[in-house]
Amino acid sequence: MASSATSSPSSPQRTAPTRSSYPPGGAPSGAAPLNLNLPAAHTHSKRIRADEVSRILSAHQGPGRRFCTQLEYLDSGDRSAALDRWLRSPALDKLQELEIHLHHSQPSPPPPPLPESVLRRFSSTLRAASFGGCSLPEGSRGNPLQFPLLKQLTLLDVTVSEASLGALVAACPALESLLLTNIMGCSRFQIVSPSLRSIGLRPCYGRGRRTNLQRLIIIKDAPHLERFLCFETGTDDMKITVSVMSAPRLHVLALLCVHSIRHDAGSITFQFASTSFQRSCIVSLMAPVHSVKVLALTQQDLCLDMVINFLKCFPCLEKLYIKTHNTVEKNVWRNKYKNLIGTLEIRLKKIVLRYYRGNASHVNFAKFFVLNARMLQSMKLDLLDRHPSNAWIERQHGLLQIKNKASRDAQFDFVSNNSHPLPFRLTHVEQVHDLSTADPFERFHDWI
Repeated sequence: MASSATSSPSSPQRTAPTRSSYPPGGAPSGAAPLNLNLPAAHTHSKRIRADEVSRILSAHQGPGRRFCTQLEYLDSGDRSAALDRWLRSPALDKLQELEIHLHHSQPSPPPPPLPESVLRRFSSTLRAASFGGCSLPEGSRGNPLQFPLLKQLTLLDVTVSEASLGALVAACPALESLLLTNIMGCSRFQIVSPSLRSIGLRPCYGRGRRTNLQRLIIIKDAPHLERFLCFETGTDDMKITVSVMSAPRLHVLALLCVHSIRHDAGSITFQFASTSFQRSCIVSLMAPVHSVKVLALTQQDLCLDMVINFLKCFPCLEKLYIKTHNTVEKNVWRNKYKNLIGTLEIRLKKIVLRYYRGNASHVNFAKFFVLNARMLQSMKLDLLDRHPSNAWIERQHGLLQIKNKASRDAQFDFVSNNSHPLPFRLTHVEQVHDLSTADPFERFHDWI
């Protein structure tokens, strides 16, 4: 178990797990707001004793700030009753951040319902909420939900009807970021939220579902939408269409997938007005999109042709992140694009290529930008499990013709990855909800 009591602000994803140090007589008078993690989302070292949680809540005399629990790790026969007791505790009055995950088995029996009282109890104070492994209750027309302060909402492995999901989003007039992961129970959902700045989507995964996969998401009239991140899972039964009708401020677009994606796996079609993509391929391009400045892609085969098409689609693109796996494409370009080079304005300032192998395919791809990107400031070639020698790096400099670089100020870095990335889901949460930076990939070495 991990718990803490602190008054220092922190995002709901970054609360540091520490053990409570209250004396036997309870918390001191005027105690700081309570932050309680049971356990941290990425640590499952042992089960949690329900009576120990109750003791902490009973001892705390100050208001609540954050309450996070995953009930499948609770050492209690009646988990729902324990949760109900905890949430009624005065220690959680004025709660600002709530994270409740009821069940995580895949596939599972029908997920347990999230008590509507959970939503009502903190509706006037919540600023961030995450619900997982449950079904959401149908809204009450006579007494609709209202979350006037809620800015961050995450739904993970949730079963919900289209009407209930729409009512929940509509009840959040200040909502800025929304992450939908493995939503079941509705095949189509239309988001209408003028306040949203960031949307993350990870479609349904796995087979044998008892409920329908989420198949269509439409984002309509999004005047403040700045980023859309699509985390694709690559299962062969996954097909989803995302349509953005109007998002004049959209500057970050991610079309990503998991490490083991296959060519014959399911597909995601992304439609932006008259432009359409399928996976990392442009299906149709009627008009360029000038607002997008940051693009993140996963390509099974690193393909220069596709990237050039994206540069045509997003003529103001400044940052390009690519993660690749195979080296099938030769990426020979000198004769093929000799007429294009003089007319295509490449405004890229930063390129990050993950899993760079230094073979002919990857060298040809990177060399195109070395010799033609006149505004380039940084190219990072992230190596795949290698500790290169100085001789290898020197040879790569020669193959890439870095001495003939088009941008005088461009820096080239070969980086070996020895870090331990955050768990997949935590990375998603950070990238979708942390709006303190304009680039959601900059802080993450393993950014997908």
